[in-house]
Amino acid sequence: MNHLPHRYELSLAPRGLLEIPDAAGVQFTCKHGCLWITLDNDPRDIVLEAGESFVGTEHRRALLYALQASTLALGLRVGQSMADRAPRISFVPGALAV
Repeated sequence: MNHLPHRYELSLAPRGLLEIPDAAGVQFTCKHGCLWITLDNDPRDIVLEAGESFVGTEHRRALLYALQASTLALGLRVGQSMADRAPRISFVPGALAV
């Protein structure tokens, strides 16, 4: 089942940066634009274009960087609500598109 009970969308300005301290169980979907995701202690770099998704499987910090103006959907696949994690999600000033 692909149901995500907790799902949020946000827009990042070009070169906007978003930090997710624990990406385990988080589904990242690029709705528009292009996002670069890097995970702590993981040699991979993930690049998502519109329509592509990535799900974090381990407890690692994720940094998301908008290569261009982008819209991102965040979904949670575990029992914890996104609202419980919200205070730990941080943005670099000016990262959000207006």
